[in-house]
Amino acid sequence: MTVDTLTIPIRETLFESLRGPGDLERVAEAALRRYAVDHCLQHIEQAEREIAAYEQHYGLDYATFNRRICTDQAFLDAVNQKHPLWEADAIEWVHRIEEAQAWRERLQRILRES
Repeated sequence: MTVDTLTIPIRETLFESLRGPGDLERVAEAALRRYAVDHCLQHIEQAEREIAAYEQHYGLDYATFNRRICTDQAFLDAVNQKHPLWEADAIEWVHRIEEAQAWRERLQRILRES
């Protein structure tokens, strides 16, 4: 694991309030860890909301939707008729699934390494 050094300007009043609770470096690292975890969770939640919207719209999870599109001609015909832009939705849907997974992996890495 490499450790990068970053210099961050901190107002004196904030700096003074951080001196008491312990080692300033540990306090700063804990605050950054908390921020990074929150940031990951926000991205995961947003992607999951969008995934849920597609699942509600099509009435299926993506894996089932994709399998049926590829194997069930009657289903494909019905989807084409009811949702003519389904291919764009499917691209965005799978992108959101991959995005959520990428953010989960980042979160796991942060939790594991800190």
